[in-house]
Amino acid sequence: MNHLSQIFAFFLIVSVVLFSVGCDGSDDPEKTEEEIQLDKLKAGEWTLISATDGTDRTSEYPNMKLTFSGSYAAGGIYNYSSSATSWPALSPWEQSGSWKFAPANISNRIIRLNDEQEMIYTLSNSDKQLAISFTYSGGGFVNGRVDGEWTFTFQGLKYNASFRGAISILLR
Repeated sequence: MNHLSQIFAFFLIVSVVLFSVGCDGSDDPEKTEEEIQLDKLKAGEWTLISATDGTDRTSEYPNMKLTFSGSYAAGGIYNYSSSATSWPALSPWEQSGSWKFAPANISNRIIRLNDEQEMIYTLSNSDKQLAISFTYSGGGFVNGRVDGEWTFTFQGLKYNASFRGAISILLR
C-alpha cells in the first residue's frame, strides 16, 4: 500500500507541474499589457545585486530588497517599498513611494510619482532579473545631491504559487 501511495504522489506532482507550466496565464488574452507587466513586477521580492552610477555603489545598499504592490487598474497608481540593512546619506532611490507605468511605454518605463522621475525597467533571464535605470539630477532623498546615470539591478525568485501550494500539501 505504501508503494501505491508513493506512485500516486509522484503522478500528482508531475500533473501539477505540467498543469502549472501549461496554465501560467501569461498569454491570457483578457489581460492588458499593463496588467501583465504589473504581475511580473509583483511576482515576488527583488534582491539587489548591483547599484551603479558609473561607480559600483552596491555596498551602500546592503541586503536591499524591493517589493511592488497594488491592485491592477487601467492607468493605475501602484506602490513600491524597499529596505536595506543601512541606507546611504545621499541616494537617488527613495525607500518607498508610488509609481505608475509610462502610458506610451508600459512594457519598459515607469514613473516615480513623488518627483516624476521616469525610469527604464528591463526584465531578463525569464523575468527573474530586473534592471531599473534612470538619469537623476537633484537632491538625494536624505540630503545633498546625487546626480548621474544610475542602474539598480535586482534578482528575483519567481515560482508558481499553485505548484508551491501543492508541494506543501504533499510534504505535510
